[in-house]
Amino acid sequence: MGKGKKQYFNEINIMRGMAVLCVVIGHSFNPTETPTILGFVKSFVYCFHMPAFFFISGFLEGEKRRSFSEKKQAIVKKVKRLMVPYFFLTVVTAVLKILFGAFARNPLQYSTLVVDVLIGRNNPNGGLWFLYALFIISIFGILFDTVNHAILTGVMLVLYVLNAAVFKQSGYIIGFFFSYAWIYFMGGVARRYFYANLKKLQLVMSAKGRAITVVASAGYMVLAFVRIYSVQSLILTTAVTIIGVFWLFIIAMQIEHYHYGEKLWMLLGDYGMDIYMIGYYVQQAIFVVCGKILGLDYLIYAWLMLILGLIAPILLSKYIVRKSKMLSILILGR
Repeated sequence: MGKGKKQYFNEINIMRGMAVLCVVIGHSFNPTETPTILGFVKSFVYCFHMPAFFFISGFLEGEKRRSFSEKKQAIVKKVKRLMVPYFFLTVVTAVLKILFGAFARNPLQYSTLVVDVLIGRNNPNGGLWFLYALFIISIFGILFDTVNHAILTGVMLVLYVLNAAVFKQSGYIIGFFFSYAWIYFMGGVARRYFYANLKKLQLVMSAKGRAITVVASAGYMVLAFVRIYSVQSLILTTAVTIIGVFWLFIIAMQIEHYHYGEKLWMLLGDYGMDIYMIGYYVQQAIFVVCGKILGLDYLIYAWLMLILGLIAPILLSKYIVRKSKMLSILILGR
């Protein structure tokens, strides 16, 4: 599974593919106050899909002990990987909104634009908040990489609860850290303490385990339904998040073990960053042309946003972005 010191996890790549599908779904459909199928699907994926990305990132980072020079190198890599695309695509989006502002869902806030971008608040491209948040949390992880991730998870979970109950910070640098650092470090804990054992566990990797997963999936959807439409509480929200992330994790492990649609999920995982970065523009273009200009029915352009939001970024990246070293750096941070 690995080459030299670098380890590659098929399960995590599959999980990333599942999570990025959820992102595209979430950006395609509208939420509804009363239960509808598509409205529930939209709200359902929002229960866990972004926490899943932080979990994946923390899992892949693992627990490392770095020297001072290694910390500097790691921080430079994070800047290249996360902040270069963040600032480049922010500029691209701002220019597009200046040119086509009449069609923008969220108009450009000129007076606060610079401050907003620097603190990760109200970015012209809403999806870029993830890059900013992951960068802040990753840097913290690098600086405090001598601390056990189980301890960090506990501390960050306490901060998460305090923020929800007392601080109430959200939507920018501090809020991002309080909201997602705990799930990031939980990924490292899962890699160290649970991953190997789960792969060997017959209850998970057996026909009985698959049956249990199906039943548990139905139960989880019911729980998520209650959380979305009936009960709003911190405990339930946190429980639904944790269960949802580990639900994806277990399913990804079973897919890798039994090879159910593995090639498709691996493809989506391999192009996860590409879909996340480029899909926004594909989906916004479809929304503007089909929804605002042509006035097509919502269901028509919503499904187009879903299908083309997955396919077009892969093709654009494979034949254009990844062919150019400059574009790969600016858009994908690689």
